[in-house]
This record gives sequence, structure tokens and C-alpha cells, in this order.
Amino acid sequence: MRSLTSLAILTGNLGKPSVGVNPVRGQNNVQGACDMGALPDTYPGYQYVKFPEHREKFARAWGVESLPAHTGYRISELPHRAAHGEVRAAYIMGEDPLQTDAELSAVRKAFEELELVIVQDIFMTKTAAAADVILPSTSWGEHEGVYTAADRGFQRFFKAVEPKWDLKTDWQIISEIATRMGYPMHYNNTQEIWDELRHLCPDFYGATYEKMGELGYVMWPCRDESDADQGTSYLFKEQFDTPNGLAQFFTCDWVAPIDKLTDEYPMVLSTVREVGHYSCRSMTGNCAALAALADEPGYAQINTADAARLGIEDEALVVGEVAERPHYHPRAGQRSSE
Repeated sequence: MRSLTSLAILTGNLGKPSVGVNPVRGQNNVQGACDMGALPDTYPGYQYVKFPEHREKFARAWGVESLPAHTGYRISELPHRAAHGEVRAAYIMGEDPLQTDAELSAVRKAFEELELVIVQDIFMTKTAAAADVILPSTSWGEHEGVYTAADRGFQRFFKAVEPKWDLKTDWQIISEIATRMGYPMHYNNTQEIWDELRHLCPDFYGATYEKMGELGYVMWPCRDESDADQGTSYLFKEQFDTPNGLAQFFTCDWVAPIDKLTDEYPMVLSTVREVGHYSCRSMTGNCAALAALADEPGYAQINTADAARLGIEDEALVVGEVAERPHYHPRAGQRSSE
């Protein structure tokens, strides 16, 4: 991404209409999760933990004396941190790391090291099956809120059906747990939460519920509540968000491929996208209709030349061994000309 961004800067393809670099996110609201501070080094609105003025601002707003100056851990660090006792508990919402993360053997071991695992989800996922506490919550059609699209556009979404069995929304669960633990969080609705957020994030301040309702969406930065500020369709029109207003290039050092082919391990195994399922099946795997498709329960694609050399026919059962960390994956083989 940094290389592509540098190329866009070099060719003048930033800061004007119909250009730019826009990575396609995995699913809706990945952008929104980042906007809300679900990153190890920022508060909501991309206000960095490393800056004292940001820590002081959020400490005052949240009613605490101070906030840590160090950044948090990335999810990929969990196995190492858990093994060394630096992470002792995990609270997981709407995620299934025991299905989706790389190096699953290390992730499984990390979960065994944790003293407490809490999962808040709508499905009994593989991670939920390993949890100490499970908190069932509402799905997207059973509550309201705000999503951010990949173009930074805030959009309100609305509840379609009433949840069954008195299920609580994510924000209600979080608020109740915090209150019971001695940190009162009392909100009546999502608008109160959004308004609190707006007042802490200058780039979001002008994106009121009313404005989103009238316009359909509002692209941040939107810094003024007035109707005149309808958001920003593209960034860096006048200057870049740097001290001198100029763009900064990123350079990347070349790194040799990790996978080294040998006579014993002459192939590279890579995951791919499937027609009938999205990503790692953590969501689509719960759909009965998709489970009836031809690519169930999964398959391995093999080059036709390699398949012929190994005597593998379509629908044959293949077993693969990965170098250094042997894991066996029974799958139906499928010849591929690629």
C-alpha cells in the first residue's frame, strides 16, 4: 500500500477528483472500526496515543486521571504475548480468530494460555466454543447505528426487526459491564454515543445524525454542524496533512521470500478466494444454502503439470505437509491450468 501510495504521489494522482488509492476492505465498516479507534495506536478520529495532548483530552472526557502512553498490541502479536504472560485475557467481539487467523496452531496454544476468554457474537464460532464466557448479541438487522464506507462516508443504518429472547446490542452489553465494574456508562440510544464521539473528534464534528439523515451519507472530514459543510469528497485538495503541507514518500526494503522451495517441499501453498464463500467462512460458513455448493467442504487447486506428475485426479483426496510445521489437511484435489 505504501508503494502504491508513493506511486500515486509521484504521478500526481492524489488530491483531485477521480484519482487516489482505495484499498478494498474485507467487509463493511472496517473503515468505521478504524475511525472509532479500534487500532492499537490511536483514539477515535485517528488521534494518536503517543501525543500527550491527545491522552490528556481523552482522559478528561472519560473521567480518569491519565491514560497509558504506550500503544497497545496488534492481534498478530497475541500468540507471543500470551506465551510470555503479557496478555492474560481476551474480550472478542464479532471475530473468530480460531477460524481466520494465520498460524492457527500458535493461536490455539495462545488461547490455552489465556486465563479468561470472553466472546460476544451472534454465532457459536470456533472461538466461542473455546470461551469461558459467551455473550450473545444482536445482529446488524436487529439494531441501529452508523457505518463508514471505504470512501469515508458515514451512513446511518436502521433496525429491521426486533431481536428475540431479549438480546442486548453490543453497546448495551459494554455499557452494562462497565457500569457493574465501577465505571458508569449510561446511554439511552446510539445518538447520544455518536454525539459524544463527535465532540471528541474534530474531523467528525459536523456529521450529525440529522445531516446524515438528510443527505444519506457524509464523508469526513466534516467539521461544522451547519448545512453548508456537507463533508469532503476527496482529501488533500490544498495540501497534505504534514507539517509543511507536502506529501511524503515511503520507501520499503526488499525482503527475501520466506518460503524456500526444496526437493522435499517443492511447492508453495497459498490460500485463495472461493466463489461460494467469503474469506475464511467465518460468516458465510453459517449459511445453509452456501454449504450445498460444489466447493464444499473445500478443495486444493493444483497445477495440471504437478497433478499429472503426482498422479492426482479431480476429486482425489490429497494430504499436504507444510515445511517445518507439519499439518495435515485432507481436501478434495482439483486440477488447475494456472
